[in-house]
Amino acid sequence: MKYFFAIIGLACLFAGCGRQHSGYDRLLRSPDVLFYHVPVGLCEDYPEETTTLKIIRKDMEFLRHSGIDLLRISFGWDAIESERDQYDWHFWDDYVRMAVEEYGITLIPYVCYTPQWNSTGAQDTLNFWSYPPVDYEQFGVFMRALVSRYSRWIKSWELWNEPDISAYWRGSAADLARLVRIGSNAVRETDPEAIVVLPGLAHRTEFTRELFRDHGISPFVDVVNIHNYFETWHPSPVEAIADYVDEIAAIVHDYGDHQSIWMAEVGYSTWRVGARVSDHYQAYYDYEHTLDYQAIDLFKRLSLVAATNKMAAIAWYELKDLPQVEDVIGDNNNRNLGVAYLDHAAKPAAGALMFFNSLFSQPYRGITTELTMRRQPESDSHVVGFENEDGSVILVAWLRTADVQKRGDDVSGEVKDLRQEKIDIVIPRALSGTATLYTELGDATAYEQVERSAAETLVRDLTLEGGKIAILHIQ
Repeated sequence: MKYFFAIIGLACLFAGCGRQHSGYDRLLRSPDVLFYHVPVGLCEDYPEETTTLKIIRKDMEFLRHSGIDLLRISFGWDAIESERDQYDWHFWDDYVRMAVEEYGITLIPYVCYTPQWNSTGAQDTLNFWSYPPVDYEQFGVFMRALVSRYSRWIKSWELWNEPDISAYWRGSAADLARLVRIGSNAVRETDPEAIVVLPGLAHRTEFTRELFRDHGISPFVDVVNIHNYFETWHPSPVEAIADYVDEIAAIVHDYGDHQSIWMAEVGYSTWRVGARVSDHYQAYYDYEHTLDYQAIDLFKRLSLVAATNKMAAIAWYELKDLPQVEDVIGDNNNRNLGVAYLDHAAKPAAGALMFFNSLFSQPYRGITTELTMRRQPESDSHVVGFENEDGSVILVAWLRTADVQKRGDDVSGEVKDLRQEKIDIVIPRALSGTATLYTELGDATAYEQVERSAAETLVRDLTLEGGKIAILHIQ
């Protein structure tokens, strides 16, 4: 870890720490850009009834220590305007000022949910907030008040959250499109400089396609946000993220207007009981959904997303775990997604996040399709590659964990992963500098198995082990 902490300072020079690079222009990706630095931040929700300024300040100190200045939060329409035309800004006035002015945080909030007085499901006293409003125009009234109050500090507004699942939106795509049009008009009329973000998609890409193709949502949004919890609340393996991103990018290409894409909610929990993780995923190996493997998964997941060359910003969910007694939507995974514990003590994933941001601290581009792999038949290996603006190359490689077709009959969730492979990787670049092999936490060793020629660089015998990750940086 010695080398890792030494380069945190360099990361700040390239990527920007604190307020010196807090602008929102870095969150919009031009379709013709070649090298791009993807900002990676965190998410945190703040229930006004249980959050204190003391907790908030500890969150801010954690962000500062981690070198992170991008944070996705939520503004609760139902909490701020619990009675019509009666706004309670007290909590948020203190929060926004502290986050932006004292800590230089770029806030990217989403806004939801329906207050009971305006809910078509007002009689559902537990879930009224997830129903469409009786009067949609009132959402526009609220957004004008919200944006007007905080436009000095916030230039991005996401209009709802995960509307493709009924837990958060009981209306149709047409209903959601109506809400977003009204909200977008309110934002743009109040602050023409603001970014309007389509509500984060849980996983149903057809919902987004319907919004664009059938309901003409494109002129009203600048960013399409998608979420990902493969191998926690979804059966797909983490390696399928690239296909997921490509599908969304195709929708934007076919029906949109070059909107940027965010994955501003992505995570992997540290909770399981036996083999059970959730209704949608069962662990096979003993290391899955452990503290150490969350750190490995984080580095895998961020690398996969960044390598698509389609992402403008990423935010990991979330900063810290929730109290184990707190009510949550879903299951216990929702209480155990943090890179820190409830008391802000860091999990290994916090170190992995810091190392990722330090290693990927300059503009880069994915070059996976340019690499040539030499490996055994039926290999379990997966490799993604990057070229930095300075000409150096980063390779991230591992053995796939969640290949259901290759799993045996053991359903205990305690299988030992004894797999090991050696692979060669051909990089079509002449790289004359040193090669360094890292763990997900930044522990470094020199890597000598590199052969160079005038046209290519050959990485020989890169050893991959089950449940681990190999990160190679060649100058």
